[in-house]
Amino acid sequence: MTSSPLFLIQFWFPRVPSVPCRLLPPLVDVPAVARMVYKDKVVFILGTTGSGKSKLAIALAKSFRGEVVNSDKMQVYDGLGVITNKVTEEESGGVPHHLLGVVHPEADFTASDFRREATRAVESILGRGGLPIVAGGSNSYIEELVEGAGGEFRSRYDCCFLWVDVELPVLHEFVSSRVDKMVEQGLVKEARAAFRPDGDYSKGIWRSIGVSEMDGYFRSEDSAGDGEMKARMLEAAVDAIKANTCRLACCQLQKIRRFCAMGWDVHRIDATEFFQRRGRGSEEELWEEVVGEPGAAITRSFLTSKNQNNELDATANAATF
Repeated sequence: MTSSPLFLIQFWFPRVPSVPCRLLPPLVDVPAVARMVYKDKVVFILGTTGSGKSKLAIALAKSFRGEVVNSDKMQVYDGLGVITNKVTEEESGGVPHHLLGVVHPEADFTASDFRREATRAVESILGRGGLPIVAGGSNSYIEELVEGAGGEFRSRYDCCFLWVDVELPVLHEFVSSRVDKMVEQGLVKEARAAFRPDGDYSKGIWRSIGVSEMDGYFRSEDSAGDGEMKARMLEAAVDAIKANTCRLACCQLQKIRRFCAMGWDVHRIDATEFFQRRGRGSEEELWEEVVGEPGAAITRSFLTSKNQNNELDATANAATF
């Protein structure tokens, strides 16, 4: 038996010239890059009572497709619109307002409750492509929202704080005239309708300045005798409202200054000139010049700036693409 011939197959490979070794760029840390998410923006309007926070908030909302989240602890309650100085439908100019007159007057709406509900409101506004604008004078609510729960809100959102400031002597004069205007708008009538001889002024909306002060007047007016005595008693009650409102403004100012010391990104807008020159010429033009335009400029700069999420780490920053 003859064996099959053995076939040898030879392969030829072309000679490849050697080249120097070149290091490839480092691999990108995909998880780190995934964390390169820019924070959503939230604007806060700070200021003492009577400084014009709501007016600025509404103006900014109209300019930047915003919606307002109320942070006044008395205005969250339903009722007493004059006493709590709630924004009217006309004043709102069609701007949506959240947490305004939505809580039962007797309820105990805590700072933690506000943090939860305000966060939901902010998320819903952002979900519609709007700018959340948190405005109100209850700084304990604002601090709880920003710093509470381990600072979760601040780590999640890029926050800008606009402070509408007014020199106290000027503000106190304005507060006095504003209380007189509230009386003209029906403060006494509103307080009388809500008056309860067994009322508890330690909870809910009944803590509002103007409720307990009028209580003393209602309890004693029947025994006051003539109309002149009643007028003096009413004047004393109104003066007490003015004094307590001015004290509130001082406390609010101290809290805002503490926010500045805490390192918050607070931009001060001095509105004193507007209050000093009110009644001379066009108030709207004056307000726009002193408060509106500076507020819009700060907000515009804030919205166009980039601020990456705190989770962005050094590995992602060093990645080469």
